[in-house]
Amino acid sequence: MNDRFYTCAKALVATVRAGSISAAANELQTTKSAISQKITFFEAELGLTLLDRSGRAVTPTAAGRRIFDLCVGPVDAAMETAANLGLLKSGAVAGRVSISGPNSLLGTVFVPLLAGLRTSYPDIDLELHADDSKTDFAADDIDLAFRSGPASKGKYVSATLPSAQRALYASPAFLELTGPITKLSDLANAPCVLRIQEDPEWAFQHADGRRQSVVPCVGLRVNTMELSHAAVQEGHGAALLPSILTQPDVHKKTLVRLLPDWSTDPVDLSLLCRSQRLSAPPVAAVRRYILENCTLTA
Repeated sequence: MNDRFYTCAKALVATVRAGSISAAANELQTTKSAISQKITFFEAELGLTLLDRSGRAVTPTAAGRRIFDLCVGPVDAAMETAANLGLLKSGAVAGRVSISGPNSLLGTVFVPLLAGLRTSYPDIDLELHADDSKTDFAADDIDLAFRSGPASKGKYVSATLPSAQRALYASPAFLELTGPITKLSDLANAPCVLRIQEDPEWAFQHADGRRQSVVPCVGLRVNTMELSHAAVQEGHGAALLPSILTQPDVHKKTLVRLLPDWSTDPVDLSLLCRSQRLSAPPVAAVRRYILENCTLTA
């Protein structure tokens, strides 16, 4: 990718992400006319119309979306490289970094990294915002966000984190009331705790490779992983929970893993970053530290 092609691709990616040429210009610290010229040149070179400029917001055409998908990976990679090179030259790193994510992810994925992060970067001020909703980065002034789900090349710069393993858990008190759960079909009659966001049909794979699904009996619906965990601890049902979250309970014997020969697909995790904040040394430092040191063990 030559320099001119890269600057055009960068202008397109910024415009599609921001939804307007003026916002893209602000992000790239240039003028609206400079962004417009780069996109016009890009369209002429490719022989394609990349943006629909007829509405209040600028949106990609079908061809523009295809070109965006092709360009966003290399553009993000170049921005990440520039951010890391800038970090090497910046000397002492200081400043504020705001991080959001579901409480369960912040508590089990990020908080264990805090001691090492503070030792490496003592002058970075961290703000943590526990939030299960899809935070609006701009409105809430968030720099980084943990998300469940695969990394996607969309509005934000996205990086893949290790997947979170999940398994079935229940409390001993619950099992005393319902009796032992020895096969998947038992879940159709035993009360289960389901998060509103999760699939109502649970899919499992046996250690021998067999796959089986079951529609659990819903005893309680909740909207956060923390509520699901708390409800299971109090004996209100069985649930699929991240193994990293339940390890202390299993060690204390307050929770029991059910059907250990059966497992579910792991949950993909990703770390999102506002593209306009990626080059800020404190944000780049925290992001790189997370990506280099995040490990999830069950």
